[in-house]
Amino acid sequence: MAGTLARTLKMTRGFTSREQEALLSLQLVVARAFEPWEQFLKTTAKLSLHQYNVLRILRGSHPTPLPSGEIAVRMIARDPDITRLVDRLEHRGLVNRIRGRQDRRVVEVGITPKGRDLLKSLDEHVERFPRCMLGHLGPKKLEQLVALLDQALTDLGTFP
Repeated sequence: MAGTLARTLKMTRGFTSREQEALLSLQLVVARAFEPWEQFLKTTAKLSLHQYNVLRILRGSHPTPLPSGEIAVRMIARDPDITRLVDRLEHRGLVNRIRGRQDRRVVEVGITPKGRDLLKSLDEHVERFPRCMLGHLGPKKLEQLVALLDQALTDLGTFP
């Protein structure tokens, strides 16, 4: 009997391993779960997921600005072109660049009041989104899922 993933992908052959099935399941769940959030951000705030993530990181560090490299390290989904992301956010007045206090060669990025206001307008939706996507699992299954994902993240293997 084919599982949900195999049916969704219209697979005619089985997976080569449980690990393959698990990773593909994670990838599909993340992609499908974040599609509505990505669309919401795009239409409501004209932000990409990466731009939103940068703003959240900067709000968390506020009032301390962060170097671009530190922002990149803290991002959930890594974007190799952090400079372009910051350029777009700066163009909209959501962040500003500041020369480093210790080292003038370092450019630090801070969130502006306009950026904080934009995030504040999204906060209610940020709270509601996870419940809409995963609330049907109930507290016990959510606890199990979080524990499994925590263990997977803590003991993540290496490749190649």
